[in-house]
Parts: sequence; C-alpha cells; structure tokens
Amino acid sequence: MVEEIKVILLKTIMLTVTIANRNVIRCNSHCPKLTWFIQGHEFQADLKVLKLHRCDFVHGIDWLWVYSSILFNFIKMKLSLKKEERMI
Repeated sequence: MVEEIKVILLKTIMLTVTIANRNVIRCNSHCPKLTWFIQGHEFQADLKVLKLHRCDFVHGIDWLWVYSSILFNFIKMKLSLKKEERMI
C-alpha cells in the first residue's frame, strides 16, 4: 500500500511485532499524519509500516485514543466514536 499511495516514510526506532501466527516482524519506518477515509469520514494518525502479505491496511488500536469513548457492537459489527462533538 505504501508504494501505491506514494507516502513519505521516515526512519524510526525499531519496533518488533509478534503477529497472530507467532511470527515476528520488524518495523523501522513510519508515515506521520497519514489521512484516510472511512464511510465518508476523514481520520489522521501516524502509520507504522509493517510488511504484511495480503493486507493493505491494518488498524491498530492506538489511533482510537483521540476518539474516546468508543462503543463496539460485535453483533452488528459496528463501531461508534465521538468525532468533532458528534457520534459517528
């Protein structure tokens, strides 16, 4: 994805991540203030770059702290959060 959207990558302190299958991957670059859209809403956060196969973009949980309090409905598979003083 990084190559496709042509973002600027910066070097950062090495981050080691253990993924679900217990493999370890390392990250030493990030893209500050990446902007993306979900269902017509704009979001922005620092993106850590990991080399994953068959995934374009995987959201971690750290970008959500800006939007506290967050409601998860796992039956409807819905996430609601407060952005600019309204629930979306």
